[in-house]
Amino acid sequence: MPSVNKLSIVGIGPGSRDLRTTAATQAILSANFVVGYKPYLELISDLLPGKQVFSSSMGKEVDRVAAAVDLLEKGSVALVSSGDPNVYGMAGLGLELAERPSAVEIVPGVTSFTAASCHAGLAFRECVAVISLSDLLTPWTEIEGRLRLAAKTQMPVALYNPKSKRRDWQLLRALDICGPRDVLVAKDVGRDAEEIFYTSSEKLLAEESLRERINMTSLVIILGRGTFRGKAAPQAAINLVGIGPGDPVNLTEEALSILQDSQKIYGANRYLQLIGNLTSAQKVTHSGPCPERMAARLKEAVQVVGAGGKASIITGGDPCIFSSGWRILDQAALPVHISPGVSAFSSVAARAGAPLVNDFALLSSAHDPASLSALAGAGFAVVAYNVKGQEIAHLLEEVDPMRPVVLAQDVAREGEITMILTAEDLLAAQPAGFRNTMLVASANSHIEEGRIITKRGYESKYSY
Repeated sequence: MPSVNKLSIVGIGPGSRDLRTTAATQAILSANFVVGYKPYLELISDLLPGKQVFSSSMGKEVDRVAAAVDLLEKGSVALVSSGDPNVYGMAGLGLELAERPSAVEIVPGVTSFTAASCHAGLAFRECVAVISLSDLLTPWTEIEGRLRLAAKTQMPVALYNPKSKRRDWQLLRALDICGPRDVLVAKDVGRDAEEIFYTSSEKLLAEESLRERINMTSLVIILGRGTFRGKAAPQAAINLVGIGPGDPVNLTEEALSILQDSQKIYGANRYLQLIGNLTSAQKVTHSGPCPERMAARLKEAVQVVGAGGKASIITGGDPCIFSSGWRILDQAALPVHISPGVSAFSSVAARAGAPLVNDFALLSSAHDPASLSALAGAGFAVVAYNVKGQEIAHLLEEVDPMRPVVLAQDVAREGEITMILTAEDLLAAQPAGFRNTMLVASANSHIEEGRIITKRGYESKYSY
């Protein structure tokens, strides 16, 4: 692979231009060639004039990646993936087929389940499992085992690929396994035909007409422990904005526009510093315990709105993933708009390569090593937030010693530290510090040239 040419595997977000990041736009505009699934290329048609574009149909993923790798002899290539490349996207296959994995850039994006949650006012405060119901690449026995494990602890579950014209029984089985719960259905997230509604597993099981509204462009999110269900507005003068992991290039177009239109922006000082030069808005921070800080921010935001202005309250990463943003929805009497952001888990995964392109679970903290090892043992990738150095040995003691693990701190910020090692080698390194994000890679992962490559199962269906 010529060193002057770069392969970028680019997450374009769920669909709308508003949820596309600056980094994604820059990666596509700087490429000589753009390769992707035709419907996804249509979503970025504004970026394609002057580009040589190569598209293919569903089921031709291997052909697309092979074409992208071959084109590197002629120039730089952007391989497009909807949502985030690490969430059932092209990151794993791209790194598998690349001649030099270390030279491949993964550009994270807003993924559909977080965008849907933000639009619906749904927040995950403790944990969430993400599972694809498609058994094309993963045996159903493995999928069902993961569903049962998530159900056992009442974890919320975001189901991708829930139902197609020829495959409908898996959704019924998943609903039955998880038991009676509230359910969020989101269709065509971030696109013109977006449809989001709450229902229940009982109603979905009983009403065929309700299930007929679900297809392969839908998500089914089964609520569980730690979920908060609030109400979000499509537009509002008070905005809860996810600014991503740190580097401003990871801001979405929507987030940047909202911040630039705001008169005042509230948030932690470390977040306000990250957006310092992007907007002339007055920036305000508060001290004290979290509930008091969030209450003060909301109170002042309401005052701004009362004076005819617009206010933003910012969070790191994405507002629906383990942030305190739910407190704003819980207390707000006025409408609040939630703007999704690139999540911390997406950014860590992108730095490491392709560690979670299969099913994965997110934990707000991981003080229970039995839970982490059980999830990893079932094949999940597992991301634990806020891990202290002294906790790592306890958390990994039951994990396969050869399983690739990422330990990251301050990703996409000044002073970033990212370690990519096997569990065995990470334990031997005895890392310290706090506020670490630890990612145990999916099953079928290995480390090559300092990047984690995870197989999604394409090798069982295609020869390459």
